[in-house]
Amino acid sequence: MPSLSQVHRPKTFADVTGQAHVTETLRKEVATGKLGHAFLFCGPRGVGKTTSARIFAKALNCEKLKDGEPCNACEPCLAANEGRQLDLIEQDAATHNGVDDMRELIEHVRFAPLGGKRKVYVLDEAHMLTGPAWNALLKTLEEPPPYAFFIFATTEWHKIPATILSRCQRFEFKRIPEAELGDRVKQIVKAEGWKIDDAVVKLIVSRADGCVRDAETLLGQISSFGGKEISMEVASLVIPSGYAEQAIQLLGMWSRHEHAQALEEARRLADDGVPLVPFFDDLIQEVRLQLIASADSSKTPLFTPGELNDLALLLFERRRDAKSGVDPLFALQLAGTIAANGLLKHAPQGLVQAPPAPPKTAPIPVAVPKAQEKTKPPLEPVKSEPVPEPSPIAVTSAEAEVQPTPTEAKPLDSRLRGNDSGPAVVELNTVRMKWQAVIRAVDEVNHSLPFILKISRPEAIRGSAVVVRFQYPFHMDKIVSDPRNRRIVEEALAKVLGMPLGLEGMVGEDEGRAEERSQDIVTNILKAFGGSVVES
Repeated sequence: MPSLSQVHRPKTFADVTGQAHVTETLRKEVATGKLGHAFLFCGPRGVGKTTSARIFAKALNCEKLKDGEPCNACEPCLAANEGRQLDLIEQDAATHNGVDDMRELIEHVRFAPLGGKRKVYVLDEAHMLTGPAWNALLKTLEEPPPYAFFIFATTEWHKIPATILSRCQRFEFKRIPEAELGDRVKQIVKAEGWKIDDAVVKLIVSRADGCVRDAETLLGQISSFGGKEISMEVASLVIPSGYAEQAIQLLGMWSRHEHAQALEEARRLADDGVPLVPFFDDLIQEVRLQLIASADSSKTPLFTPGELNDLALLLFERRRDAKSGVDPLFALQLAGTIAANGLLKHAPQGLVQAPPAPPKTAPIPVAVPKAQEKTKPPLEPVKSEPVPEPSPIAVTSAEAEVQPTPTEAKPLDSRLRGNDSGPAVVELNTVRMKWQAVIRAVDEVNHSLPFILKISRPEAIRGSAVVVRFQYPFHMDKIVSDPRNRRIVEEALAKVLGMPLGLEGMVGEDEGRAEERSQDIVTNILKAFGGSVVES
């Protein structure tokens, strides 16, 4: 049995929903006869790219055009509507993406049309074609036979080679606005002789997210349950209503800084059986609506636009943690701890991290014992010439909680770059929590440096300089020794942390991390082969 999308597929340019900026241009080209031979249809899935390509192919062979629209009455139009148009060749580039496939297509192009005036080749998912396949097709696109036309449909046009793009007319398909998508649903319902509640139409439109095909598929699924009477009760069996009301309630607690109540509400949701991983999606959707409302002066959102930005990033990370195995309730309560305590501007951008401890006293200088400096394995030198030993490093109380005691201190490399000293101007924990944001800021300027920064770690603060521990000497040279790259990172630090900061480097892996990594290796071996560790 054909689906609703097949039964109600548009047959003219005017029937296509929400793409008038494309279909009107195509219609006028057909009407005037001023045609190109290669077209790129790009845009989201399910918004009419392939449908428009078929209508265009039908119009090119129509014997009784009506101002550029196919008549749908002549033999070529009837053949196209019934799926037997021999001069329309559709190929899935995802499965036929090699150079041999293109050679077969090029060989086919050499033969004149069988039943119409023109041959139209439609390649879906065109971005999946390989480089050699594009190269094989290039010559044909440059000098096509007068009867041959090519339409490349893709959701990722940026993957199409520039040599191909320059030879195509490009048409960008958009997501369908909610009002037009709702009208499309009502149009199908009317044509089928059904009745539908307005609330169901709104629910379908909200879940389709601008995709006509998704809306038609959801309508078909709902109709299979409810028959000709489609109510909200029936629709809820196919489309879960979600937990928007609970999400709004929890966001309200966060905005009012009701920390204890928010923790209890998260616990209650879990006890009531609310699936917390999907619940993150409801929270994110409500944050999105709040962000839209923040631009409307007549509405009062729960958070400021800046807080909504931080809250969205925080929820993305906690959702990722929950999907990777962290207890979803704990992940939700962590997000609530940040939001309900007014710490959104400090929200961590990486995996789960505890919020920084509040400062208690003035910075405490921690002297590095020279005796241990002699016994510690030397790290990779930056320069061969001797450099004066660094002055004692000042750390805050928050840093002192995570650093070794003076008698167990692991001294930093005495060959750190730079000579900045004095009290630390920023806490190390703050830099570490913002490190992912710094990497993203660097990525906006240089796409090669983030790879190095992702496997590096802020190790200490020396006055107004951040000391970064690199795994390899050439990594440190790539960033710290190169003035241009160093400036990029320093500018990113200043942008994210709101203050000018220098950059220093050191090389090597601290003993604690090396021991932990060694233990991880042993654990993995024991898990794979069984057995236990025997003390000798």
